[in-house]
Parts: sequence; structure tokens; C-alpha cells
Amino acid sequence: MAFLPIIERELRMALRKQQPVRRRLRVAAAGAGGTLLFFLLAELAGRRSASHDLHQLLCLAGFYVVARAPHLAAGAFSQERREQTLGFLFLSALSATDVFVSKVFSAAAVAFTDLLAIVPTMALPFLMGGISFELFLATICCLPNLLLFALAVSLLASVLTEEEGAAISLAWALLLVLCLAGPVMRVAHSYFSSGASSSEWWLRLSPAYGPWLVFTRFRSAPAAEFWNNFVITLAWSGVCLAIAAFALARLWQEREVYGTKTGWRGRWREFLHGKGEGRRLASQWLEVNPFTWLCLRDRKPSSLAWSIVISVSSAWLVCWAIWPTTWPSVPNFFITATLLNLVLRWIIHHTAAAGLGNSRRDGSYELLLTTRLEPSDIVWGQLDALHQHFKAVSRAVFAIEAAMMLAGLGLRSWNGPALFVYLGIWAALLFWEWHQSWNQRGALLSMWASLNSARPAYAVWRTLGFNSWIWLWILFNLRHGLRGLQSFPTGSEVEFGLVFLGAFILIAFVRLAPAKSNVLEQRLISEFREIIREPVPDPHDPRFKQWNPRGRFPWGWQILQQQLHERVARRARESAS
Repeated sequence: MAFLPIIERELRMALRKQQPVRRRLRVAAAGAGGTLLFFLLAELAGRRSASHDLHQLLCLAGFYVVARAPHLAAGAFSQERREQTLGFLFLSALSATDVFVSKVFSAAAVAFTDLLAIVPTMALPFLMGGISFELFLATICCLPNLLLFALAVSLLASVLTEEEGAAISLAWALLLVLCLAGPVMRVAHSYFSSGASSSEWWLRLSPAYGPWLVFTRFRSAPAAEFWNNFVITLAWSGVCLAIAAFALARLWQEREVYGTKTGWRGRWREFLHGKGEGRRLASQWLEVNPFTWLCLRDRKPSSLAWSIVISVSSAWLVCWAIWPTTWPSVPNFFITATLLNLVLRWIIHHTAAAGLGNSRRDGSYELLLTTRLEPSDIVWGQLDALHQHFKAVSRAVFAIEAAMMLAGLGLRSWNGPALFVYLGIWAALLFWEWHQSWNQRGALLSMWASLNSARPAYAVWRTLGFNSWIWLWILFNLRHGLRGLQSFPTGSEVEFGLVFLGAFILIAFVRLAPAKSNVLEQRLISEFREIIREPVPDPHDPRFKQWNPRGRFPWGWQILQQQLHERVARRARESAS
């Protein structure tokens, strides 16, 4: 079979970089050891529901394996696209089907091995008599189906992007949208429609509904609902794989410099990247800073920002048309403004990180720094380009949030304390938007981390704190749903204290942020040449787990010390001989 050599190649790469054998042994040992420890503790405590608790514990372990699928499979096609080796596969007498099937099978072989390591322990709750055979059968069918869905979404994200970190981020975004869209629409319909019953199909369309039924042992719905969701989840996997296969056959010929396109594809590319702006930008920026002109030639970042802001605003207006009386509310305005600020912040930081990280990875700085450009020109040029890219869209978002603030004043009656809390929250949101719109130096940390790691999406993910415990805290406080949120703010003493605390933190941030930004900017400029002389880190390097993005990657001075020690040892051997 033609695709077998590619499968062997992918498995060899996974064996070298991801070490699946060692990881599988760790997973199996953790599953067996954890099960034994659970039994001992349950026996000492005399708990009769030990089998039920063990079933839920093993389900959580399986969900953790599924959550690792984007990290294992998101680089399957993105690495080939980035290194422009995908075309060589198609030119070696292999069809698009051969390449795609081989990548799918190799990614599945790596991803499913971890799940197979804990499958034997899943039979223990059934053998103990704690769960029924129907629930046991649903459990062993649910996890592979969910893992196949996560794998299909990850491969689709890998086809659509050229950087592994961006592929992981896109995969998680697609997974969250597909899993949460149905339940969110069902909750919104019942919440904003005054308790009206909503269709169960909103839940059946979510791939997370079946695992939730298995985890809760069919308390909220019969087993037939699980099998309906099982078929729908399998259909979602097929749709994602089909879209990925369709896109792969058409993307492998694309390069950084695109040829002339006609039809809707040409118009879309012209809208996304711009057309005919290079001469105007050259006359404006070449004499000021050529690197700014280099960054501004492609207007894709601003086009993406405009598209997302327009999409969020359109979705908000559609919901207003569906629920005209209950949708506009003060908490809704707060949530919408926070979402717009977070989205714009992510795009700004990712654009800044990609501007430095991509050039570090492809070796462009070795050429640029042979010209009259200095590292200061590159850093300042990137900051100027950020301001030019997002100046208009930031003003639009600021105007939208100001309009929401004024509209919220007329939605309810206000007393003095509640109005003070309301205006304090909006002052923080508007300052947040204004600060990230006009002071792009906040992206310097993402630029620093991306230059060190050559992984823009990973750098933004780490520097923005998406791996912190704050998200668990938010989910914990929302565990009872949205009850009581409609009356916020009430002007209570707790809200008053939080507003004063937030104002104190905001003032301290305003006073300390410029000094920290200047220090980081000077460090980035002074160490720029040293960083680009270091080897580009491998994305699977285990040192990324302990790396602090505010510091240098764990080589640098370590490399110099190692070279010095090797030189001293070599001279000692030569003198001894």
C-alpha cells in the first residue's frame, strides 16, 4: 500500500519526539496504581459506592487523554505546510488520499495508545457490580468516539494553519464551539424566553452531551439519548475529516507569494491581505522604518480583527432580534465588552508575536541584520505596525463599548451605590480597551517570548496567563449557573470593596507599567542578536514545560558555559597526551 511508508515515517518521528512508549507506560502505571490506591482508601473508609466513584474517576482519566489529542495531532499537517514539504509528498506519486489517510492513521495510532493503556481498568466497576452492562458498554464506546472527534478537529486545524501553536489554539476553539454551542443555545432559550421549553436537539448536537450522560450514569436522560448523540458525534468526525481532506488537496500548492487569483478566491484574498497598498506604504514608511513597511504590507491582522468584531456584533444583534425584551441587560453588556476586549487583546499579541517569531524560525533575521537595520528598528517597527493595524478597529470597539455603557443606564432604575459600581466597572473596561489600543507596548512580553521560542501562539498562550488557575475560579463561581446575575450590580458592600480594590490595582498598573515596558524593551533590543544566534528550539523540547516566558530559553549562557567546559576538557586531554 502506498501510504504505509508515510505511516512508518510519522510513527518514527513520534517515537523520537513524543516518546509514546514511555508515556503509555506512565499512563498504564498511573491507571493501575491509582485504581489500587482508590480501592484501599475505599475499603478503609467503608464506602459502598466505591465502584460508582471509580467509574467517574476512570471517565475523568479518559477525558484527560482526549484533551491531549490537539497537542499530539495538531502538528501533523501544519509542520509540513510550514516547511513546505507537503508538495514533495504529492509529487512523489502519492495521491491526496494516500497522504491524508496515512496522516490520519499515524495520528490515530499515537493518540489511541494512551487510551488503550487505561481501557482494562474500565472493566473493574462493571465486574464489581456497581454499574450496569449498558453503562459499561456506553463507556467503552464513548471515549474512543470522543477521541476520534477530537482527533478529526485537530487534523482540520492542522490543515488550516502553518504553525503548531496556532493549530492547537484553533483546535481548542473549534472543540469548544462545537461542544458548547448547543447547550449554550438551549440555556439561552430557556433563560431569555421566560422558562419556555427548548428542543432536546440542542443537546444531541453537542459532542459533549454523550460523555456527560455517561459520567452522570444516565441520571438526566435515558441511554437511548446517548446512542443518538453517539451517531451525531461520529457524523461530526466525518464532516471534519472530509473538510480537512478537501482543503488539503487545494492548499499544498500555496506559497507565501501567491499568484494571480480570479473569482471569489481572488476577491477573498484581496480583502484579507490587501491589494495595491505596497506603493503607498512604501512612500510613507520606507524612509521612516523599512521594517514597519514590511509588517504593514499584509493587512491580514486588521482584516481578521474586523471580521471577528463584526461577527460578535452581528451575533449580538441576532440574539436581540430573537429575544427583544430580555436580551439587552447590564450583565450582558459587561460580558460582551469583556469578550470584545479579550478577542482584540489576543489578536494584537499574536500579531506582535508572529512578527518576530516567524522570522526567527525561517532565519530571516540573519539576512535583515546584514543590512543597515538595527534590532531597535525591528522592535520599534513592529510596535508602529501594531498601532497602524489596529488603530481603526480599536476606535470602533471603544465606541461600541461606550454606546453599551450609555444604553445600560436606561435599562433599569439606579441608586447611588449601584450606579457607582456600574460606572466603576465600565471605567475599568473602557480603560482596558483604550490602553491596549493606544499603548502597544503591552505586547512586548509576547514579542520577547516568541523571539526566544519561535512559537508565536505558544508564546501568547503563556504570557497572557491562559494556563493559570483563574479560569477554574471563574468556573467554580458559575457552578450554580446565572442565577442572581440579572440584578448585578446591586451596590452592596462587597461590590463597593471590589471596585475600590480594582481602582487601586488599576492606578498601580498605570504607574508601574511604563517602567516595566521600557526595561523589557531595552532588554529585547540589547539581547536580540544573542537570541537569534541560538539554535531554534524544537516544539517538542521538554524544557518548554519549565520555561519561564519572562526569561531566556534554557540555553543561551548555558550553551556558552557548555562550550567553555568542552574547550577546557579538550585542552586538558591534549596536554595530558
